[in-house]
Amino acid sequence: MKKIQETFDTTDNLVITGSAKRSAFKMGYALEDVVEAVQDLMPEDFVHSKPAHSPAQQGVWHDTYVMPWDKRNIFIKFAGATIVDIALTSFKESDR
Repeated sequence: MKKIQETFDTTDNLVITGSAKRSAFKMGYALEDVVEAVQDLMPEDFVHSKPAHSPAQQGVWHDTYVMPWDKRNIFIKFAGATIVDIALTSFKESDR
């Protein structure tokens, strides 16, 4: 998690998919808010790490977090083959 926070410490460094960006904007958040949420992640927000499966991609993993943030439960997923090859792929409200 610390490496993710170090990697995504500014909007210039934020690698985010179009889908995650649209979800954040739909909830009323700017990219600065997404960076702030990533910076606020705590170890207890971690849910799981799994190999990518939809579609299956050899060597690509997903780390999933659900965190209470801004009076919501936010679902954040990162995907990548290495910590330097990572993207925020999901940023949306969670039903948890």
